[in-house]
Amino acid sequence: MEIHKILLAEDEEDIRKVAQISLQFRGGWEVVLATNGEECLAKAASDSPDLILLDCMMPKLDGYETCRRLKADPSLRHIPVIFLTAKAQEIEVKKGLSLGAVGYLIKPFNPMSLAAEIKQILEEQDERA
Repeated sequence: MEIHKILLAEDEEDIRKVAQISLQFRGGWEVVLATNGEECLAKAASDSPDLILLDCMMPKLDGYETCRRLKADPSLRHIPVIFLTAKAQEIEVKKGLSLGAVGYLIKPFNPMSLAAEIKQILEEQDERA
């Protein structure tokens, strides 16, 4: 899967900035930012991202509900979602994947390897398809 634009939905500014820089410079991707679930849904519709990186704990709509709504929308359901979150318990991972996410990355993340980890998840997804 060819990725050019990533929508990053993260409410914590410091994490958002580090992830954005990592994705731009290590991955070479354009990054669109959202600070909550509602903004993520709006930007998914208006900016046509190739991938959405989604935090679980955000204001207005949490990441799980945001993912549920993305996957329920026929015009957005094709966009792969990867959760990027501090919720590392197995039950949380299973919940995210059951909602249609293709991957689950745990914070704190390594900015030097974030892009490579995303590429690996997408390659594994392509192999399953």
